[in-house]
Amino acid sequence: MPLSVNVGPGHNFSDGEKVTYTKLNALGAPSITFTGSIDSNQITDGAVLTSKLEQGIDINSKISDHNLNLTKLEAGTQGQILYYDTNGDLVKLSPGSDGQFLKTKGSGANPEWSAQDGTDTINISQINTDGANKYISTDGSGNIQWETKTTPTSFGGVAVMWDQKVTNTHGGASTGSDQVRDLNQFSDPSLILSNFDASAGTWDLDAGTYLIEAKAPAADTGNYLCWIENTTDSTVAIDGSSAHGGSSKNTETQWTFASGIVTITATKTFSLKFRSSSAKGLYGLGRLANITGHPEIYSSVKVIKIA
Repeated sequence: MPLSVNVGPGHNFSDGEKVTYTKLNALGAPSITFTGSIDSNQITDGAVLTSKLEQGIDINSKISDHNLNLTKLEAGTQGQILYYDTNGDLVKLSPGSDGQFLKTKGSGANPEWSAQDGTDTINISQINTDGANKYISTDGSGNIQWETKTTPTSFGGVAVMWDQKVTNTHGGASTGSDQVRDLNQFSDPSLILSNFDASAGTWDLDAGTYLIEAKAPAADTGNYLCWIENTTDSTVAIDGSSAHGGSSKNTETQWTFASGIVTITATKTFSLKFRSSSAKGLYGLGRLANITGHPEIYSSVKVIKIA
């Protein structure tokens, strides 16, 4: 039913009734009555302003449900968005910049355009981890991935031990059987050795991982080699290199080397062991140099704590 308007007079005159001032005053204000409804096609496009919606008129009682087309609203600009402000008025949000997104700030605040998190920066609290001790890296194709963090090797210090004799003194006799090489001097500024026994040529290490490097000279002893022995457990900790120094008089001094990594879970005692195929007195364990002002140095061991 279309919208109709009925106007009723305040007083009806009968036929032949005289018009007087009193009768005119009786007319009063006319009554106006609206009946029917307004369909969408009865409203000109763009005629309904946002300022007139809800606050200005009781539009709900005048327009049937789902009967107002969007074309009836005031024309806007492409990209604009309608929202209710703090006064409950329907207002327009101007378009944002390219790449921005619509951000709600919760109840009691107007929405706004905002840059997307992660385009330039991202808050660390927004990252979902893949477990403990992980870090982000890229694979060979450039794809982002989580990797397990390895515990870096810790440097615990260095200790050095060596066999030092007075000038013009040979290294000693080789016996042709297992021998503990002399180590009578040491330097341990980091205190990684729990004990050093110069008389026995042994040293103690607490639980940990160590890189041990050793070398030992020999002369006229035939075939020979050295090794690092765990004397606590009577086991070979690190095997050394094979060497040959001949067995005739006045052959050159040769060296055998041992190098490796040892991990122990409790305190252990170690020594530098040596064995040759031939016995040789006086200089079987190294020939003297006899350089004035310098001692004779023979076997040596370096220990580096790495974990």
